[in-house]
Amino acid sequence: MYTIGRISEGVILICQDCAHIEHVSQFNLNFGSQRTQAARAMQAHSHDKHSASPLTPLPKKYGIMAQW
Repeated sequence: MYTIGRISEGVILICQDCAHIEHVSQFNLNFGSQRTQAARAMQAHSHDKHSASPLTPLPKKYGIMAQW
């Protein structure tokens, strides 16, 4: 779906299917993690422009393992 890269201005997310880029620093810290906001924007881009299916949640067994 996308890769994460570093440039002199900070962290960017790069679409693997086109030239679309999300700059993490462009998102407002008042709305939570900038990186999470950029990831959501990239997921929305992939869904809208490339008909990518939304991410599926982890199977229940992994959720249980993560709680240990």
